[in-house]
Amino acid sequence: MLRLARVQTATLQGVPEVAARRGQAEKVAQIAFFATALFAAQLYLSPAQWFPVLEPAHHAAILSVVGLAALCVRRALTGQPLWMGWRTGLLAIYTGAALCSPLWSIVPEDSKLGALEVLKHFLFFLAVANAFDTPRRIRIALALYALAAIAPGWGTFNNWMHDQLLVEGFRGRWLGVMADPNHDAMALVGAIPILLFLATGRGHRWPLRIAGAVGAAGCIAGIIATHSRGGSIGLAIAVLMFALLSRRKALAGMAVLTAAAAMLLLAPASFWERNETAGLGAEDLSIEGRLQAWQVAARIFQERPVLGVGEGAFLEAWNQYAPIDSDRLFGHHYVAHNLVLEVLGQLGLVGLIGLMGFICASLWSAWKARDGELGGEARAVLAALLGYLACQMFSGYSTSWFLFALCGFATCCQAWAKRGPQETV
Repeated sequence: MLRLARVQTATLQGVPEVAARRGQAEKVAQIAFFATALFAAQLYLSPAQWFPVLEPAHHAAILSVVGLAALCVRRALTGQPLWMGWRTGLLAIYTGAALCSPLWSIVPEDSKLGALEVLKHFLFFLAVANAFDTPRRIRIALALYALAAIAPGWGTFNNWMHDQLLVEGFRGRWLGVMADPNHDAMALVGAIPILLFLATGRGHRWPLRIAGAVGAAGCIAGIIATHSRGGSIGLAIAVLMFALLSRRKALAGMAVLTAAAAMLLLAPASFWERNETAGLGAEDLSIEGRLQAWQVAARIFQERPVLGVGEGAFLEAWNQYAPIDSDRLFGHHYVAHNLVLEVLGQLGLVGLIGLMGFICASLWSAWKARDGELGGEARAVLAALLGYLACQMFSGYSTSWFLFALCGFATCCQAWAKRGPQETV
Protein backbone atom coordinates (compact mmCIF):
# COMPACT_ATOMS: atom_id res chain seq x y z
CA MET A 1 0.00 0.00 0.00
CA LEU A 2 2.84 2.39 0.83
CA ARG A 3 4.50 1.72 -2.54
CA LEU A 4 1.18 2.21 -4.32
CA ALA A 5 0.69 5.57 -2.58
CA ARG A 6 4.17 6.67 -3.65
CA VAL A 7 3.50 5.63 -7.25
CA GLN A 8 0.20 7.50 -7.23
CA THR A 9 1.88 10.60 -5.78
CA ALA A 10 4.64 10.51 -8.37
CA THR A 11 2.06 10.08 -11.12
CA LEU A 12 0.02 13.01 -9.88
CA GLN A 13 3.09 15.21 -9.71
CA GLY A 14 3.64 14.67 -13.40
CA VAL A 15 0.14 15.75 -14.38
CA PRO A 16 0.32 19.13 -16.19
CA GLU A 17 -2.54 20.57 -14.14
CA VAL A 18 -0.72 19.84 -10.90
CA ALA A 19 2.50 21.38 -12.20
CA ALA A 20 0.63 24.46 -13.38
CA ARG A 21 -1.09 24.82 -10.03
CA ARG A 22 2.25 24.54 -8.26
CA GLY A 23 3.71 27.26 -10.48
CA GLN A 24 0.76 29.51 -9.77
CA ALA A 25 1.15 28.92 -6.05
CA GLU A 26 4.82 29.89 -6.25
CA LYS A 27 4.02 33.14 -8.07
CA VAL A 28 1.34 33.99 -5.53
CA ALA A 29 3.80 33.21 -2.71
CA GLN A 30 6.26 35.69 -4.22
CA ILE A 31 3.53 38.35 -4.29
CA ALA A 32 2.77 37.67 -0.62
CA PHE A 33 6.47 37.89 0.22
CA PHE A 34 7.10 41.21 -1.53
CA ALA A 35 3.90 42.81 -0.21
CA THR A 36 4.64 41.80 3.38
CA ALA A 37 8.33 42.76 3.16
CA LEU A 38 7.46 46.18 1.76
CA PHE A 39 4.83 46.70 4.45
CA ALA A 40 7.40 45.92 7.16
CA ALA A 41 9.97 48.27 5.60
CA GLN A 42 7.51 51.16 5.18
CA LEU A 43 6.94 51.17 8.94
CA TYR A 44 10.31 52.89 9.20
CA LEU A 45 10.12 54.92 6.00
CA SER A 46 6.65 56.51 6.44
CA PRO A 47 6.52 57.40 2.71
CA ALA A 48 3.12 59.11 2.98
CA GLN A 49 4.69 61.67 5.33
CA TRP A 50 7.39 62.43 2.75
CA PHE A 51 5.02 62.49 -0.19
CA PRO A 52 1.55 63.65 0.93
CA VAL A 53 0.17 62.64 -2.47
CA LEU A 54 0.49 59.01 -1.33
CA GLU A 55 -1.67 59.46 1.76
CA PRO A 56 -5.06 59.21 -0.01
CA ALA A 57 -3.84 56.01 -1.70
CA HIS A 58 -3.51 54.22 1.68
CA HIS A 59 -0.49 52.28 0.42
CA ALA A 60 -0.01 50.45 3.74
CA ALA A 61 -3.56 49.13 3.66
CA ILE A 62 -3.14 48.07 0.04
CA LEU A 63 0.09 46.19 0.79
CA SER A 64 -1.47 44.41 3.76
CA VAL A 65 -4.58 43.40 1.80
CA VAL A 66 -2.49 42.17 -1.13
CA GLY A 67 -0.20 40.17 1.16
CA LEU A 68 -3.02 38.52 3.10
CA ALA A 69 -5.05 37.83 -0.04
CA ALA A 70 -2.04 36.23 -1.72
CA LEU A 71 -1.51 33.96 1.28
CA CYS A 72 -5.15 32.87 1.14
CA VAL A 73 -4.89 32.17 -2.60
CA ARG A 74 -1.74 30.12 -2.04
CA ARG A 75 -3.59 28.21 0.65
CA ALA A 76 -6.36 27.40 -1.83
CA LEU A 77 -3.94 26.38 -4.60
CA THR A 78 -1.72 24.14 -2.49
CA GLY A 79 -4.21 22.83 0.04
CA GLN A 80 -1.62 23.45 2.76
CA PRO A 81 -2.82 25.22 5.91
CA LEU A 82 -1.27 28.46 7.09
CA TRP A 83 1.49 28.06 9.67
CA MET A 84 0.10 28.87 13.08
CA GLY A 85 2.06 27.30 15.93
CA TRP A 86 0.99 27.30 19.54
CA ARG A 87 2.30 30.83 20.07
CA THR A 88 -0.39 32.01 17.67
CA GLY A 89 -2.91 30.50 20.07
CA LEU A 90 -1.45 32.62 22.87
CA LEU A 91 -1.62 35.70 20.67
CA ALA A 92 -5.21 34.77 19.82
CA ILE A 93 -6.06 34.85 23.54
CA TYR A 94 -4.72 38.40 23.75
CA THR A 95 -6.49 39.41 20.54
CA GLY A 96 -9.74 37.78 21.62
CA ALA A 97 -9.65 39.60 24.95
CA ALA A 98 -9.16 42.90 23.12
CA LEU A 99 -11.99 42.20 20.66
CA CYS A 100 -14.38 41.32 23.50
CA SER A 101 -13.27 44.15 25.80
CA PRO A 102 -15.88 46.69 24.56
CA LEU A 103 -18.42 44.53 26.41
CA TRP A 104 -16.96 45.52 29.79
CA SER A 105 -14.91 48.60 28.91
CA ILE A 106 -15.35 51.90 30.75
CA VAL A 107 -15.16 53.58 27.30
CA PRO A 108 -16.55 51.10 24.73
CA GLU A 109 -15.93 53.34 21.72
CA ASP A 110 -12.22 53.69 22.49
CA SER A 111 -12.00 49.95 23.09
CA LYS A 112 -13.54 49.19 19.70
CA LEU A 113 -10.85 51.26 17.99
CA GLY A 114 -8.12 49.71 20.14
CA ALA A 115 -9.39 46.19 19.46
CA LEU A 116 -9.26 46.85 15.72
CA GLU A 117 -5.60 47.85 16.06
CA VAL A 118 -4.82 44.66 17.98
CA LEU A 119 -6.51 42.60 15.24
CA LYS A 120 -4.37 44.33 12.60
CA HIS A 121 -1.22 43.37 14.51
CA PHE A 122 -2.41 39.77 14.81
CA LEU A 123 -2.89 39.56 11.03
CA PHE A 124 0.50 41.21 10.48
CA PHE A 125 2.21 38.53 12.55
CA LEU A 126 0.41 35.80 10.60
CA ALA A 127 1.52 37.39 7.33
CA VAL A 128 5.16 37.60 8.42
CA ALA A 129 5.21 34.04 9.75
CA ASN A 130 3.78 32.63 6.51
CA ALA A 131 5.16 34.92 3.79
CA PHE A 132 8.82 34.67 4.87
CA ASP A 133 8.89 30.90 4.50
CA THR A 134 12.41 30.15 3.19
CA PRO A 135 15.86 31.11 4.51
CA ARG A 136 16.48 33.30 1.46
CA ARG A 137 13.23 35.17 1.91
CA ILE A 138 13.88 35.66 5.62
CA ARG A 139 17.34 37.10 4.93
CA ILE A 140 16.06 39.49 2.25
CA ALA A 141 13.09 40.66 4.33
CA LEU A 142 15.21 41.14 7.45
CA ALA A 143 17.81 43.15 5.53
CA LEU A 144 15.14 45.37 3.93
CA TYR A 145 13.48 45.89 7.30
CA ALA A 146 16.71 46.90 9.06
CA LEU A 147 18.12 49.01 6.23
CA ALA A 148 14.87 50.98 6.11
CA ALA A 149 15.77 52.23 9.60
CA ILE A 150 18.55 54.34 8.06
CA ALA A 151 15.95 56.94 7.02
CA PRO A 152 14.42 57.58 10.47
CA GLY A 153 17.81 57.29 12.19
CA TRP A 154 19.51 60.02 10.21
CA GLY A 155 16.18 61.81 9.70
CA THR A 156 15.61 62.15 13.45
CA PHE A 157 19.15 63.42 13.91
CA ASN A 158 18.71 65.89 11.03
CA ASN A 159 15.45 67.21 12.50
CA TRP A 160 17.15 67.74 15.85
CA MET A 161 20.19 69.43 14.29
CA HIS A 162 17.98 71.89 12.40
CA ASP A 163 15.44 72.45 15.22
CA GLN A 164 12.61 70.89 13.23
CA LEU A 165 9.63 68.94 14.63
CA LEU A 166 11.08 69.12 18.15
CA VAL A 167 9.14 67.85 21.17
CA GLU A 168 9.49 69.78 24.44
CA GLY A 169 11.77 72.16 22.56
CA PHE A 170 14.82 69.86 22.40
CA ARG A 171 13.81 66.25 21.60
CA GLY A 172 14.14 65.08 18.01
CA ARG A 173 11.62 62.77 16.37
CA TRP A 174 10.68 61.15 13.08
CA LEU A 175 7.35 60.79 11.26
CA GLY A 176 4.33 58.49 11.15
CA VAL A 177 4.27 55.79 13.83
CA MET A 178 7.63 57.13 15.06
CA ALA A 179 6.44 60.70 15.67
CA ASP A 180 6.74 60.20 19.44
CA PRO A 181 10.41 60.48 20.57
CA ASN A 182 10.12 57.46 22.86
CA HIS A 183 8.54 55.29 20.16
CA ASP A 184 11.14 56.59 17.72
CA ALA A 185 14.00 55.53 19.99
CA MET A 186 12.42 52.12 20.65
CA ALA A 187 12.08 51.36 16.94
CA LEU A 188 15.69 52.40 16.26
CA VAL A 189 16.93 50.19 19.12
CA GLY A 190 15.15 47.24 17.49
CA ALA A 191 17.09 47.74 14.25
CA ILE A 192 20.63 48.27 15.58
CA PRO A 193 21.63 44.62 16.33
CA ILE A 194 20.38 43.56 12.90
CA LEU A 195 22.36 46.35 11.24
CA LEU A 196 25.44 45.37 13.24
CA PHE A 197 24.96 41.79 12.04
CA LEU A 198 24.81 43.02 8.43
CA ALA A 199 28.06 44.91 9.06
CA THR A 200 29.95 42.09 10.80
CA GLY A 201 28.31 38.84 9.70
CA ARG A 202 30.34 36.16 7.96
CA GLY A 203 30.06 36.06 4.18
CA HIS A 204 28.39 39.44 3.74
CA ARG A 205 29.54 41.56 0.81
CA TRP A 206 31.19 44.92 1.37
CA PRO A 207 28.28 47.06 0.11
CA LEU A 208 26.02 45.36 2.65
CA ARG A 209 28.63 45.78 5.40
CA ILE A 210 28.98 49.48 4.64
CA ALA A 211 25.21 49.97 4.57
CA GLY A 212 24.89 48.15 7.90
CA ALA A 213 27.59 50.29 9.52
CA VAL A 214 26.08 53.53 8.19
CA GLY A 215 22.65 52.42 9.35
CA ALA A 216 23.84 51.51 12.85
CA ALA A 217 25.60 54.88 13.18
CA GLY A 218 22.46 56.67 12.01
CA CYS A 219 20.23 54.80 14.46
CA ILE A 220 22.55 55.61 17.36
CA ALA A 221 22.57 59.27 16.31
CA GLY A 222 18.78 59.20 16.13
CA ILE A 223 18.45 57.70 19.62
CA ILE A 224 20.74 60.40 21.00
CA ALA A 225 18.61 63.06 19.30
CA THR A 226 15.41 61.74 20.92
CA HIS A 227 16.93 62.16 24.42
CA SER A 228 14.95 59.05 25.42
CA ARG A 229 16.08 57.56 28.73
CA GLY A 230 14.37 54.25 28.03
CA GLY A 231 15.92 54.26 24.57
CA SER A 232 19.38 54.71 26.09
CA ILE A 233 18.86 51.71 28.37
CA GLY A 234 17.48 49.61 25.53
CA LEU A 235 20.41 50.58 23.30
CA ALA A 236 22.92 49.48 25.93
CA ILE A 237 21.17 46.13 26.40
CA ALA A 238 20.78 45.53 22.66
CA VAL A 239 24.43 46.11 21.76
CA LEU A 240 25.67 44.21 24.82
CA MET A 241 23.52 41.18 23.95
CA PHE A 242 24.65 41.38 20.34
CA ALA A 243 28.29 41.23 21.43
CA LEU A 244 27.67 38.37 23.86
CA LEU A 245 25.65 36.29 21.39
CA SER A 246 27.86 36.90 18.35
CA ARG A 247 30.05 34.06 17.07
CA ARG A 248 32.62 36.64 15.92
CA LYS A 249 33.08 38.20 19.32
CA ALA A 250 36.26 40.13 18.51
CA LEU A 251 34.72 41.89 15.51
CA ALA A 252 31.40 42.40 17.28
CA GLY A 253 33.18 43.75 20.35
CA MET A 254 35.12 46.23 18.23
CA ALA A 255 31.90 47.43 16.61
CA VAL A 256 30.22 47.85 19.99
CA LEU A 257 33.20 49.68 21.50
CA THR A 258 33.37 51.99 18.49
CA ALA A 259 29.67 52.79 18.86
CA ALA A 260 30.06 53.40 22.60
CA ALA A 261 33.07 55.67 22.09
CA ALA A 262 31.25 57.68 19.43
CA MET A 263 28.25 58.05 21.73
CA LEU A 264 30.37 59.20 24.67
CA LEU A 265 32.28 61.72 22.58
CA LEU A 266 29.52 63.10 20.36
CA ALA A 267 26.37 63.05 22.50
CA PRO A 268 25.39 66.62 23.50
CA ALA A 269 25.25 67.82 27.09
CA SER A 270 21.44 67.91 26.97
CA PHE A 271 21.40 64.13 26.37
CA TRP A 272 23.44 63.39 29.49
CA GLU A 273 21.56 65.95 31.57
CA ARG A 274 18.21 64.33 30.77
CA ASN A 275 19.52 60.84 31.49
CA GLU A 276 20.85 62.04 34.84
CA THR A 277 17.30 63.03 35.85
CA ALA A 278 16.37 59.35 35.98
CA GLY A 279 17.66 59.38 39.54
CA LEU A 280 15.89 62.55 40.64
CA GLY A 281 12.46 60.99 41.19
CA ALA A 282 9.85 63.56 42.13
CA GLU A 283 12.05 66.43 40.95
CA ASP A 284 11.41 65.31 37.35
CA LEU A 285 7.78 65.78 36.29
CA SER A 286 8.03 63.08 33.63
CA ILE A 287 9.19 60.48 36.14
CA GLU A 288 6.58 61.63 38.66
CA GLY A 289 3.90 61.20 36.01
CA ARG A 290 5.09 57.68 35.25
CA LEU A 291 5.00 56.73 38.91
CA GLN A 292 1.42 57.99 39.10
CA ALA A 293 0.55 56.03 35.94
CA TRP A 294 1.90 52.87 37.56
CA GLN A 295 -0.29 53.60 40.59
CA VAL A 296 -3.27 53.83 38.25
CA ALA A 297 -2.41 50.40 36.81
CA ALA A 298 -2.05 48.94 40.32
CA ARG A 299 -5.47 50.27 41.39
CA ILE A 300 -7.10 48.94 38.22
CA PHE A 301 -5.62 45.52 38.94
CA GLN A 302 -7.01 45.58 42.47
CA GLU A 303 -10.56 46.21 41.22
CA ARG A 304 -10.49 44.50 37.79
CA PRO A 305 -7.75 41.84 37.94
CA VAL A 306 -9.12 39.44 35.31
CA LEU A 307 -10.29 41.62 32.39
CA GLY A 308 -9.09 45.18 33.09
CA VAL A 309 -10.80 48.40 31.99
CA GLY A 310 -10.84 47.61 28.27
CA GLU A 311 -8.43 47.92 25.35
CA GLY A 312 -7.37 51.54 24.81
CA ALA A 313 -9.12 52.75 27.98
CA PHE A 314 -6.09 53.40 30.19
CA LEU A 315 -6.08 57.18 29.78
CA GLU A 316 -9.78 57.41 30.62
CA ALA A 317 -9.15 55.26 33.71
CA TRP A 318 -7.24 58.17 35.26
CA ASN A 319 -10.55 59.82 36.13
CA GLN A 320 -11.42 56.88 38.39
CA TYR A 321 -8.16 55.35 39.54
CA ALA A 322 -5.50 58.09 39.70
CA PRO A 323 -4.21 59.31 43.10
CA ILE A 324 -6.14 62.30 44.44
CA ASP A 325 -2.99 64.44 44.61
CA SER A 326 -2.35 63.90 40.87
CA ASP A 327 -4.96 66.48 39.78
CA ARG A 328 -6.63 63.63 37.94
CA LEU A 329 -9.60 65.56 36.63
CA PHE A 330 -7.80 68.51 35.07
CA GLY A 331 -4.12 67.49 34.99
CA HIS A 332 -2.16 65.57 32.37
CA HIS A 333 -3.08 61.90 31.89
CA TYR A 334 -0.07 59.68 31.21
CA VAL A 335 0.03 56.38 29.36
CA ALA A 336 1.22 53.42 31.42
CA HIS A 337 4.88 53.72 30.28
CA ASN A 338 5.29 50.00 30.94
CA LEU A 339 4.17 47.19 28.63
CA VAL A 340 3.24 44.78 31.42
CA LEU A 341 1.26 47.35 33.41
CA GLU A 342 -0.44 48.70 30.29
CA VAL A 343 -1.74 45.28 29.25
CA LEU A 344 -2.57 44.33 32.84
CA GLY A 345 -4.60 47.52 33.30
CA GLN A 346 -6.42 47.30 29.98
CA LEU A 347 -7.00 43.54 29.54
CA GLY A 348 -6.20 42.10 32.96
CA LEU A 349 -4.53 38.76 33.59
CA VAL A 350 -6.19 37.17 30.56
CA GLY A 351 -4.63 39.61 28.12
CA LEU A 352 -1.30 39.67 29.96
CA ILE A 353 -0.93 35.88 29.88
CA GLY A 354 -1.71 35.84 26.17
CA LEU A 355 0.71 38.59 25.13
CA MET A 356 3.56 37.67 27.49
CA GLY A 357 3.26 34.02 26.50
CA PHE A 358 3.47 35.02 22.84
CA ILE A 359 6.55 37.19 23.43
CA CYS A 360 8.30 34.51 25.51
CA ALA A 361 7.61 31.92 22.80
CA SER A 362 9.15 34.25 20.21
CA LEU A 363 12.24 34.77 22.37
CA TRP A 364 12.52 31.00 22.78
CA SER A 365 12.32 30.55 19.00
CA ALA A 366 15.20 32.95 18.43
CA TRP A 367 17.23 31.23 21.15
CA LYS A 368 16.62 27.75 19.72
CA ALA A 369 17.50 28.90 16.20
CA ARG A 370 20.78 30.56 17.25
CA ASP A 371 22.89 27.58 16.10
CA GLY A 372 20.86 26.65 13.03
CA GLU A 373 20.90 27.61 9.38
CA LEU A 374 19.73 31.12 10.27
CA GLY A 375 21.77 31.32 13.45
CA GLY A 376 23.31 34.73 12.75
CA GLU A 377 19.96 36.26 11.94
CA ALA A 378 18.34 34.61 14.97
CA ARG A 379 20.98 35.96 17.35
CA ALA A 380 20.63 39.47 15.93
CA VAL A 381 16.84 39.34 16.22
CA LEU A 382 17.13 38.01 19.78
CA ALA A 383 19.39 40.92 20.78
CA ALA A 384 17.06 43.37 19.04
CA LEU A 385 14.00 41.94 20.76
CA LEU A 386 15.64 42.04 24.20
CA GLY A 387 16.69 45.66 23.71
CA TYR A 388 13.24 46.57 22.44
CA LEU A 389 11.54 44.90 25.40
CA ALA A 390 13.83 46.83 27.76
CA CYS A 391 12.51 50.03 26.17
CA GLN A 392 8.97 48.73 26.60
CA MET A 393 9.47 48.61 30.35
CA PHE A 394 9.79 52.41 30.33
CA SER A 395 7.65 53.37 27.33
CA GLY A 396 4.83 50.83 27.23
CA TYR A 397 3.39 50.52 23.72
CA SER A 398 1.41 47.30 23.28
CA THR A 399 0.15 48.12 19.77
CA SER A 400 3.66 48.44 18.35
CA TRP A 401 4.19 47.20 14.80
CA PHE A 402 7.90 46.79 15.49
CA LEU A 403 7.30 44.44 18.42
CA PHE A 404 5.21 42.12 16.27
CA ALA A 405 7.66 42.37 13.37
CA LEU A 406 10.56 41.24 15.58
CA CYS A 407 8.46 38.43 17.07
CA GLY A 408 7.55 37.38 13.54
CA PHE A 409 11.18 37.31 12.41
CA ALA A 410 12.16 35.33 15.52
CA THR A 411 9.45 32.80 14.74
CA CYS A 412 10.53 32.50 11.10
CA CYS A 413 14.16 31.83 12.04
CA GLN A 414 13.07 28.66 13.81
CA ALA A 415 10.04 27.60 11.78
CA TRP A 416 11.52 27.87 8.28
CA ALA A 417 15.26 27.39 8.76
CA LYS A 418 15.37 23.82 7.46
CA ARG A 419 12.04 22.64 6.17
CA GLY A 420 11.22 25.50 3.80
CA PRO A 421 11.44 24.71 0.05
CA GLN A 422 14.34 26.35 -1.73
CA GLU A 423 12.70 29.03 -3.85
CA THR A 424 14.24 31.73 -5.98
CA VAL A 425 13.03 34.67 -3.89
